Amino acid sequence: MTAHLVQILASPDGEHQVLIVRRPDGAYSYQQQWLTDSPTGRSWGPPGPYAGIYDSAETALQEAFARVKWPQVS
Repeated sequence: MTAHLVQILASPDGEHQVLIVRRPDGAYSYQQQWLTDSPTGRSWGPPGPYAGIYDSAETALQEAFARVKWPQVS
């Protein structure tokens, strides 16, 4: 079984996102992901590791909001 994407939170600058996922073990977590440059253009790089283990998508979402520091848009 693979992780199942539940929700995507985009950063204000559009360069970063947080993925709320249901893990293969049935728990929830979040992962961070950044835009990267490649010879074919910009695309999303691979998601980072799971951050935390939570009982629900709502808890993972609350924790992501509390812990992820978005870059400031000027």
